[in-house]
Amino acid sequence: MGYDVRKVGRHEGVNCDLLIQTGFASSVALRSQIEARKPYIIMEAPFFRDSTIYGTLTASSWGYNGLAGGAWRPTPPDLPRPSPRLLDAVVEGSKELIIGQKPTDHSLRGTDHVDWILNKRLLLPEADFRPHPLMVPHGTLQPIADVLRSYRKVHIYTSTVGVDAMVAGCEVYADSDKALCGVANDTRTREAILHDLSWGQEDHANYDTLGPYIFSGYDEARVRAEAGKVERPRGRVDGQAISERYNRTIIC
Repeated sequence: MGYDVRKVGRHEGVNCDLLIQTGFASSVALRSQIEARKPYIIMEAPFFRDSTIYGTLTASSWGYNGLAGGAWRPTPPDLPRPSPRLLDAVVEGSKELIIGQKPTDHSLRGTDHVDWILNKRLLLPEADFRPHPLMVPHGTLQPIADVLRSYRKVHIYTSTVGVDAMVAGCEVYADSDKALCGVANDTRTREAILHDLSWGQEDHANYDTLGPYIFSGYDEARVRAEAGKVERPRGRVDGQAISERYNRTIIC
């Protein structure tokens, strides 16, 4: 496509028009790009997980100038895209599930996730709670796909499990406007939400359309970067202290 592409390590500085990095982790390259007010793209994990229920979509999500959940993305065209098979809505019973995240997750944007969980469980004393798999011994939890059909309502903060819950037919309620779905004022249908997410998760195999699609957003991303409208990895946090507090107050 006529671009000069160079691979650099996370500890190397960079002087380029566009930086592409996996994960929203602090790096010399990302810091120098932000300081220069130039666009960057963060590649993240898939929205849709591989399973017999959700189908197989192995592409990664991406977003200019920040995490995919909060980054600018072009308005997707009204064209068909691959999407998971939607299960019927869960209508029986009133069981509710609160889904916790790893408290040191960068996507939490520095919020106190321990307090969020405590307050949510206080507000919904009858609801069940599911911790993040990394916060409990391996193999302790049932697969999420086997669990969701037992709940009518699922409460999240920014967890991508909200997408799984929506596909599984649950009502999803998110307490952050950075969540991929479940925001209270989102009036789109499930099909429309998945369509938009799918366009944010382009097919890696389709190189003829992937490159032009990503670079079509560059000019607007550059304007936003020059105006300082970029996300920065939050300051270093004491992950051990947060995890210990989580284990004392949540997993007990």
